Amino acid sequence: MSARCKAPVLALLLLAAGAGSTRSETASLNELLFAPGFLAAIQQPTVLRYRYELSGRTMDRPYRSSAKLEIREVLPDGRKQVWLDMFDGPNHRRTGPLPTVDQNPLLFAFLQRDTVTMANLTGGAQGYFQQQIRRAFDRPVSVETTTVVWRGQSYPARTLRLKPFLNDPEIARFPQFRDKEYSFTVAPDLPGGLWQIRIRLPDSSGTPFLEETLTLDSVE
Repeated sequence: MSARCKAPVLALLLLAAGAGSTRSETASLNELLFAPGFLAAIQQPTVLRYRYELSGRTMDRPYRSSAKLEIREVLPDGRKQVWLDMFDGPNHRRTGPLPTVDQNPLLFAFLQRDTVTMANLTGGAQGYFQQQIRRAFDRPVSVETTTVVWRGQSYPARTLRLKPFLNDPEIARFPQFRDKEYSFTVAPDLPGGLWQIRIRLPDSSGTPFLEETLTLDSVE
Protein backbone atom coordinates (compact mmCIF):
# COMPACT_ATOMS: atom_id res chain seq x y z
CA MET A 1 0.00 0.00 0.00
CA SER A 2 1.35 3.39 -0.93
CA ALA A 3 1.93 6.28 1.46
CA ARG A 4 -1.23 7.87 0.05
CA CYS A 5 -3.23 4.84 1.19
CA LYS A 6 -1.66 4.77 4.65
CA ALA A 7 -3.49 7.81 6.04
CA PRO A 8 -7.03 6.55 5.25
CA VAL A 9 -6.19 3.22 6.85
CA LEU A 10 -5.09 4.96 10.03
CA ALA A 11 -8.17 7.20 9.93
CA LEU A 12 -10.46 4.18 9.87
CA LEU A 13 -8.42 2.54 12.60
CA LEU A 14 -9.03 5.52 14.82
CA LEU A 15 -12.78 5.20 14.12
CA ALA A 16 -12.93 2.57 15.59
CA ALA A 17 -17.70 -20.76 10.04
CA GLY A 18 -17.76 -23.76 11.24
CA ALA A 19 -20.19 -26.64 11.83
CA GLY A 20 -22.73 -26.70 14.61
CA SER A 21 -23.37 -22.96 14.84
CA THR A 22 -26.07 -21.83 17.26
CA ARG A 23 -27.43 -18.31 17.72
CA SER A 24 -26.68 -17.47 21.33
CA GLU A 25 -26.58 -13.76 22.03
CA THR A 26 -26.70 -10.22 20.76
CA ALA A 27 -23.85 -7.77 21.21
CA SER A 28 -22.01 -5.07 19.31
CA LEU A 29 -18.90 -5.52 17.19
CA ASN A 30 -17.07 -3.09 19.43
CA GLU A 31 -17.73 -5.39 22.41
CA LEU A 32 -16.71 -8.67 20.82
CA LEU A 33 -14.33 -7.73 18.02
CA PHE A 34 -12.47 -4.65 19.18
CA ALA A 35 -12.72 -4.44 22.98
CA PRO A 36 -10.87 -7.73 23.60
CA GLY A 37 -7.80 -6.40 21.79
CA PHE A 38 -6.78 -9.79 20.45
CA LEU A 39 -3.41 -8.62 19.14
CA ALA A 40 -2.29 -7.72 22.67
CA ALA A 41 -1.54 -11.38 23.38
CA ILE A 42 1.26 -11.38 20.81
CA GLN A 43 4.41 -10.43 22.67
CA GLN A 44 7.15 -11.23 20.16
CA PRO A 45 7.82 -10.60 16.46
CA THR A 46 5.23 -12.64 14.55
CA VAL A 47 3.94 -13.03 11.00
CA LEU A 48 0.25 -13.77 10.47
CA ARG A 49 -0.56 -14.99 6.96
CA TYR A 50 -4.10 -14.94 5.55
CA ARG A 51 -5.53 -16.43 2.37
CA TYR A 52 -7.87 -14.32 0.28
CA GLU A 53 -10.57 -15.47 -2.14
CA LEU A 54 -13.00 -13.53 -4.29
CA SER A 55 -15.72 -15.42 -6.15
CA GLY A 56 -18.65 -14.17 -8.18
CA ARG A 57 -21.32 -15.17 -10.63
CA THR A 58 -19.63 -13.32 -13.49
CA MET A 59 -16.18 -14.78 -12.77
CA ASP A 60 -14.89 -17.83 -14.63
CA ARG A 61 -12.99 -18.91 -11.55
CA PRO A 62 -12.27 -17.47 -8.08
CA TYR A 63 -9.45 -14.99 -7.64
CA ARG A 64 -7.10 -16.19 -4.92
CA SER A 65 -4.31 -14.26 -3.27
CA SER A 66 -2.82 -13.64 0.17
CA ALA A 67 -2.24 -11.02 2.82
CA LYS A 68 0.45 -10.79 5.46
CA LEU A 69 0.55 -8.96 8.78
CA GLU A 70 4.12 -8.73 10.05
CA ILE A 71 4.81 -7.60 13.61
CA ARG A 72 8.49 -6.71 13.40
CA GLU A 73 8.92 -5.14 16.82
CA VAL A 74 7.17 -5.37 20.20
CA LEU A 75 8.17 -2.65 22.66
CA PRO A 76 8.23 -3.16 26.45
CA ASP A 77 5.02 -1.14 26.86
CA GLY A 78 3.16 -3.40 24.40
CA ARG A 79 3.30 -1.10 21.40
CA LYS A 80 3.95 -2.87 18.13
CA GLN A 81 5.35 -1.86 14.76
CA VAL A 82 3.34 -3.61 12.05
CA TRP A 83 3.75 -3.93 8.29
CA LEU A 84 1.01 -5.07 5.89
CA ASP A 85 1.58 -6.79 2.57
CA MET A 86 -1.66 -7.50 0.67
CA PHE A 87 -2.48 -9.25 -2.60
CA ASP A 88 -0.46 -9.87 -5.76
CA GLY A 89 0.19 -8.26 -9.11
CA PRO A 90 -1.61 -4.97 -9.87
CA ASN A 91 -3.61 -5.33 -6.63
CA HIS A 92 -0.47 -5.43 -4.50
CA ARG A 93 -0.47 -3.03 -1.56
CA ARG A 94 2.20 -2.61 1.10
CA THR A 95 2.34 -0.23 4.05
CA GLY A 96 4.19 0.22 7.32
CA PRO A 97 5.10 0.82 9.94
CA LEU A 98 1.64 1.05 11.49
CA PRO A 99 1.74 1.57 15.26
CA THR A 100 -0.72 -0.49 17.28
CA VAL A 101 -1.04 -2.14 20.66
CA ASP A 102 -3.96 -4.55 20.54
CA GLN A 103 -5.92 -4.06 17.29
CA ASN A 104 -5.33 -5.86 13.99
CA PRO A 105 -4.57 -3.24 11.30
CA LEU A 106 -5.28 -5.75 8.54
CA LEU A 107 -8.94 -5.79 9.52
CA PHE A 108 -9.16 -2.01 9.12
CA ALA A 109 -7.18 -2.05 5.87
CA PHE A 110 -9.52 -4.69 4.46
CA LEU A 111 -12.62 -2.68 5.38
CA GLN A 112 -10.99 0.49 4.06
CA ARG A 113 -10.39 -1.24 0.73
CA ASP A 114 -14.04 -2.31 0.67
CA THR A 115 -15.33 1.26 1.10
CA VAL A 116 -12.97 2.53 -1.60
CA THR A 117 -14.24 -0.16 -3.98
CA MET A 118 -17.89 0.74 -3.35
CA ALA A 119 -17.17 4.43 -3.91
CA ASN A 120 -15.31 3.72 -7.14
CA LEU A 121 -18.09 1.48 -8.47
CA THR A 122 -20.90 3.92 -7.77
CA GLY A 123 -19.34 7.36 -7.80
CA GLY A 124 -20.61 7.75 -4.24
CA ALA A 125 -18.71 9.27 -1.34
CA GLN A 126 -16.34 6.89 0.38
CA GLY A 127 -17.08 8.71 3.64
CA TYR A 128 -20.73 7.67 3.47
CA PHE A 129 -19.93 3.95 3.22
CA GLN A 130 -17.25 4.26 5.90
CA GLN A 131 -19.60 6.08 8.27
CA GLN A 132 -22.38 3.51 7.93
CA ILE A 133 -20.00 0.64 8.68
CA ARG A 134 -18.54 2.50 11.65
CA ARG A 135 -22.02 3.17 13.04
CA ALA A 136 -22.90 -0.49 12.67
CA PHE A 137 -20.00 -1.36 14.97
CA ASP A 138 -21.96 0.17 17.87
CA ARG A 139 -25.30 -1.48 17.12
CA PRO A 140 -26.34 -4.92 18.37
CA VAL A 141 -25.53 -7.63 15.85
CA SER A 142 -26.39 -11.31 15.65
CA VAL A 143 -23.80 -13.58 17.25
CA GLU A 144 -23.43 -17.30 16.65
CA THR A 145 -21.28 -19.60 18.74
CA THR A 146 -19.38 -21.99 16.53
CA THR A 147 -16.20 -24.03 16.17
CA VAL A 148 -13.46 -23.45 13.63
CA VAL A 149 -10.80 -25.93 12.60
CA TRP A 150 -7.33 -24.52 12.06
CA ARG A 151 -4.26 -26.66 11.49
CA GLY A 152 -6.21 -29.77 12.42
CA GLN A 153 -7.34 -28.44 15.80
CA SER A 154 -10.78 -27.18 16.83
CA TYR A 155 -11.22 -23.78 18.47
CA PRO A 156 -14.34 -22.25 20.05
CA ALA A 157 -15.39 -19.16 18.13
CA ARG A 158 -18.09 -16.59 17.56
CA THR A 159 -19.38 -15.32 14.23
CA LEU A 160 -20.69 -11.75 14.23
CA ARG A 161 -22.93 -10.68 11.35
CA LEU A 162 -24.16 -7.26 10.31
CA LYS A 163 -25.84 -5.51 7.38
CA PRO A 164 -24.79 -1.88 7.87
CA PHE A 165 -26.86 -0.45 4.98
CA LEU A 166 -30.10 -2.37 5.41
CA ASN A 167 -32.21 0.26 7.19
CA ASP A 168 -30.47 3.42 6.04
CA PRO A 169 -32.78 5.57 3.86
CA GLU A 170 -29.78 7.02 2.03
CA ILE A 171 -28.90 3.60 0.62
CA ALA A 172 -31.72 4.12 -1.88
CA ARG A 173 -29.04 5.81 -3.97
CA PHE A 174 -27.03 2.57 -3.99
CA PRO A 175 -29.67 -0.21 -3.75
CA GLN A 176 -27.21 -2.89 -4.83
CA PHE A 177 -25.58 -2.66 -1.41
CA ARG A 178 -28.73 -2.67 0.74
CA ASP A 179 -28.38 -6.34 1.78
CA LYS A 180 -24.61 -6.51 1.81
CA GLU A 181 -23.52 -8.63 4.76
CA TYR A 182 -20.30 -8.61 6.73
CA SER A 183 -19.34 -11.44 9.05
CA PHE A 184 -16.39 -11.69 11.40
CA THR A 185 -15.39 -14.96 13.05
CA VAL A 186 -13.23 -14.52 16.13
CA ALA A 187 -11.52 -17.29 18.08
CA PRO A 188 -9.69 -15.91 21.14
CA ASP A 189 -7.39 -18.94 21.37
CA LEU A 190 -6.05 -18.45 17.85
CA PRO A 191 -2.99 -16.22 17.29
CA GLY A 192 -4.36 -12.75 16.63
CA GLY A 193 -7.91 -13.82 17.54
CA LEU A 194 -9.37 -13.21 14.06
CA TRP A 195 -10.08 -16.35 12.03
CA GLN A 196 -12.08 -14.97 9.11
CA ILE A 197 -13.72 -11.93 7.53
CA ARG A 198 -16.43 -12.65 4.96
CA ILE A 199 -18.19 -10.03 2.82
CA ARG A 200 -21.23 -11.26 0.90
CA LEU A 201 -23.14 -9.27 -1.71
CA PRO A 202 -26.42 -11.00 -2.68
CA ASP A 203 -28.59 -10.29 -5.69
CA SER A 204 -32.29 -9.39 -5.48
CA SER A 205 -33.19 -13.04 -4.85
CA GLY A 206 -30.72 -13.41 -2.00
CA THR A 207 -28.30 -15.56 -4.00
CA PRO A 208 -24.63 -14.59 -3.60
CA PHE A 209 -23.49 -12.35 -6.44
CA LEU A 210 -20.06 -11.61 -5.04
CA GLU A 211 -18.32 -13.04 -2.00
CA GLU A 212 -14.86 -12.42 -0.60
CA THR A 213 -13.13 -13.99 2.37
CA LEU A 214 -9.93 -13.38 4.29
CA THR A 215 -8.99 -16.39 6.44
CA LEU A 216 -6.10 -17.06 8.79
CA ASP A 217 -3.74 -19.48 7.08
CA SER A 218 -0.50 -19.72 9.05
CA VAL A 219 1.55 -18.13 11.81
CA GLU A 220 5.31 -17.78 11.96
